[in-house]
Amino acid sequence: MNRTLKCLAVLTGGVLCSAAIAVDVDRAFVAQWPLALPSPDAGAYQVELDDAVYATTVSPALRDLVVVNGDGRQVPALLQSAPAPAARRTTQALAWFPLPATAAGAGSDIAAISEVDPDGRLRRIQWQSAPGDAPPAALLVDAGASALPLEALVLDWGVADVAFERSVRVEGSEDLRNWQPLAAGGRLLDLRRGEARLVERRIVFDTPVRVRYLRITPGAGAGTMPALVSVSGEAPALADASELQWRGLDAAGPADAEGGFVFRLDARLPVTHVDIGLDGNATARWTLSVREADDAPWRAIARDWLVYRVGTDADARTPPLALDTTLRARQWRLAPDAPSAGAAPVLRLGYVPEHVVFVAEGAPPFSLRAGSGRAVRGDAAVAPLLADLRARHGGRWQPAVATLGARAELAGAAALDDTPPRDWGTWLLWGVLLLGVVLVGGFALSLLRGPKPR
Repeated sequence: MNRTLKCLAVLTGGVLCSAAIAVDVDRAFVAQWPLALPSPDAGAYQVELDDAVYATTVSPALRDLVVVNGDGRQVPALLQSAPAPAARRTTQALAWFPLPATAAGAGSDIAAISEVDPDGRLRRIQWQSAPGDAPPAALLVDAGASALPLEALVLDWGVADVAFERSVRVEGSEDLRNWQPLAAGGRLLDLRRGEARLVERRIVFDTPVRVRYLRITPGAGAGTMPALVSVSGEAPALADASELQWRGLDAAGPADAEGGFVFRLDARLPVTHVDIGLDGNATARWTLSVREADDAPWRAIARDWLVYRVGTDADARTPPLALDTTLRARQWRLAPDAPSAGAAPVLRLGYVPEHVVFVAEGAPPFSLRAGSGRAVRGDAAVAPLLADLRARHGGRWQPAVATLGARAELAGAAALDDTPPRDWGTWLLWGVLLLGVVLVGGFALSLLRGPKPR
């Protein structure tokens, strides 16, 4: 009976230690947010981080941000920047002019027969077709109206009376005298078979081009190109661009001995843009520096940064400064090139919230945990999985969107203690071993003290 009680005591101690270990896992993080999944069978999900999560994390790389399942075990997760905005094209109507055969060849001087405004805008081409001359042999396009590099030209001829198919040669010039060939692909065609019609009007450049004038000359093929109605240029643009969120910071105190102002950020925001709020008309050059803590040296990230504001027109001010890399620094400093008696500026930090992508491994419910002095997110091969899923479902595929629930406190500030936790498992193992030694020793002593066999 005594031995049975001893075994029960050992098992009870093991259970208590296991419970202590489970409690320690929960107490490794400051807080958690339950995750609401749109469907239980999506497999891969993404959740957008909010300011409360950024204010809870302490790791500069957000390694103390994990997703756990219903058993409290980490699931494979990956921190990702906001999805890139989808690209679209903008179309710009361009002025165009027919060219005679004498102006279509290499080395021809179109400027000699052109009338150009002082700003370079082409007004007309001076030529007259003589009896028996062939129709226009080439096309001159004034691309000056496009503020962006051109990715393609679109030629509109309505409906061709006669089927044709032609390759084209494209050249560029800034002065209508010196021409350089441009790499462009595609063939222009307008073909029919019965009621079916196949049309290609676009000339696509291998790389976007920015040049004032373009000359298009038909090449090999069949049929004659019909008269054109219009010419348009296609330029890249960003559609549905992610809107920057802004956090305004007031100076933590008056200017320091060098005239600089220090700003403290209480969240690990992924800052990509910086702006300065100025009162009234002002202009100055600034040096922007960052550091992690009071005892760390300042690191300059922008020098001789000119910032101005004139009047109330939004265009009469310096645009925000785009940083070369994402920064999560706790402290920021602005130092003017010359001391100023004016009010301290407001530092504005722009960012786009990131996403945590995770695989719903194990039993629900799933939660996002953040803020820890010692726990880190494990490395998981989530990126190759996402690449494979996009290959299977198309390039526009995205993980299902999960949402954050209400914040629930776990260990609070106690989780930020970076003291290594006690290894209760090792202590338990040693305890069991020592207890086993004691039991074996006691059993041996009892045998020695027993009556000796005769």
